[in-house]
Amino acid sequence: GDGTIDTRSSIYAATMGFTGVLLATVSVISLLRFMDKPAAYSSDSTNFEAWKVAASITGAGLALFVGHLVQENQSINWLALPLLTIPAVILPIWTLVRLGIKDLPIGTRWRTWGAFGISLTVTPLSLFMLETLILVVGFFIAIIFIVLNPDLATELERLTTQFVFMDIQSEEGLRLLLPFLMKPVVVISATVFISMIIPLVEELLKPLAVWFLAGKLASPAQGFAFGALSGAGFAIWETFNVSGQTAEWSTVLFTRIGTGLLHVTTSALMGGAIFLAVRERRYLRLLGTYLLVVFLHGFWNALAVISTFSSLAIMYNQARNIEPLQWISITGLAVLAVLLLTILIISNRKLRAEISVNSQLEEVPPSQNDINV
Repeated sequence: GDGTIDTRSSIYAATMGFTGVLLATVSVISLLRFMDKPAAYSSDSTNFEAWKVAASITGAGLALFVGHLVQENQSINWLALPLLTIPAVILPIWTLVRLGIKDLPIGTRWRTWGAFGISLTVTPLSLFMLETLILVVGFFIAIIFIVLNPDLATELERLTTQFVFMDIQSEEGLRLLLPFLMKPVVVISATVFISMIIPLVEELLKPLAVWFLAGKLASPAQGFAFGALSGAGFAIWETFNVSGQTAEWSTVLFTRIGTGLLHVTTSALMGGAIFLAVRERRYLRLLGTYLLVVFLHGFWNALAVISTFSSLAIMYNQARNIEPLQWISITGLAVLAVLLLTILIISNRKLRAEISVNSQLEEVPPSQNDINV
């Protein structure tokens, strides 16, 4: 072949290997806890100095830049891209998590890594099974709709016949399929699934570790921190799964930074709200937070759908005067990313301030009048 498959396979091998290292770390720490070793009960530092932020951003930027230069060079990309994918994915997500949990009491190491391990394994599997079930239901609904619309059934039959002798992923295949994809019913269906159903499901299950551990956590700050870790694990898994697109490697991974920010921030917010619901019965707070994060996630996905469909329409001349939609969606995604980062940082500062106030109240000795009363 042309080397593309080998490069893609190499990238997935590297990402699977790195995921294996992370899960091996989780297993070792779990074993230490089973053996009642002190190392499992210590707490990792959550300090995050400015130089670490700068170093992480620089490292991720260099990885993306070098990868962009070599991504179409088939003599070297099979080796370079797998090595560059790890820092290009991990460093931005690590930075976002560290900003979210900065100076928060995160608890014991075994519990922290256990929550992270759940987000890399149980959470993606649960979401995959549930979303697949929803897709199957949607598929049957689509079949019923097609049966009730003979013209659409005829067009699909024609397309199926043509694709028998054509690669559906080729440019010719996409050009042939695009008029069907641009039909309002298809666009609306895709938008509803991606912008409504997926956010409803993912925002409920992404902080799965917090749901499991909420009764054992010490504060909303810990719930927030564990939510951020849960979002990070899911973001890593999701981004690794799309990292093999060699022709657009740098673009895909750069845009996925925004998606990682979305997952970390929304799951962190849900983590704090889950703790308050479980420990203090603040169910309305949980419901309000859930609706907020579903809206943020859905709005992000809707803008991404608009950007994708408009760019395809422009590329293959399927619609006129649609360029403004693409710029609006890209600008909207950028603004929303800034908003999500702001929410993450402000939430962290608010939680740190609450911890500081509570610790000061605990240190103040009761006055003589208080004692007399």
